[in-house]
Amino acid sequence: MPAEFYDIAQIERYLTRGMDGEERSGFEALLKKDDNTRREVEAYRQLFEGFHALRSENFRQEMKSWETEWEQANTDDTELIEWYLTGELTGEARTRIENRMEEEEQFAREVAAYRQLHEGFTAARSEDFRQQVSSWEKEQAAVRRRLWPRLAAAAAILLLVGFGFRWYVQANFSTEAIVATYYQPPLEGATMGEGPLEQEAAGRSFAAANRLFQKGDYPGAYLAFDALLNQLPD
Repeated sequence: MPAEFYDIAQIERYLTRGMDGEERSGFEALLKKDDNTRREVEAYRQLFEGFHALRSENFRQEMKSWETEWEQANTDDTELIEWYLTGELTGEARTRIENRMEEEEQFAREVAAYRQLHEGFTAARSEDFRQQVSSWEKEQAAVRRRLWPRLAAAAAILLLVGFGFRWYVQANFSTEAIVATYYQPPLEGATMGEGPLEQEAAGRSFAAANRLFQKGDYPGAYLAFDALLNQLPD
């Protein structure tokens, strides 16, 4: 899709309902006729949903309640949810999970929340997404684009790693396995053009947090990325 027709700020406005009527109508007309734009918007929708799920205070509080509940319950639930969402459960096993979601409201909420994270990570990890980010960094027009989607994707993943010490490890997920599966380190020094001071500050914060992560200081990296999320725009 030619860059002059849209930029990431437009996609963000569309997904967060920040467009006025005329702009939204024009953008939706573009979506109807352009497959590439539709696919890109859907990838961002998944990423934003996963990211906002992690930033949600309700989600964080729910995660804390799960910790207590799962200490006293079947810790295989997380693994079952993972297998269900990745399509590894088939036939009767998959039917049992779907029946359980219908019968147990709490379990259904857990699957829904985990689905948001899973879809966000899938979008962030896709080769198409990384190549698109690389192309944005090389374009002069990148000055108009906001840095935060790339930062937010990695920051959200680090938040998951932070939760992993308390929650995923209980469900037989190692932090190292989560890192190997989900974390893509940034290119050192990569920028999105000569952006405003806020972008430069966010980039410096991200680089510092990533250095902690690369040294294996996961608790320190978690705190640094959590602070970065708070300084990024909603």
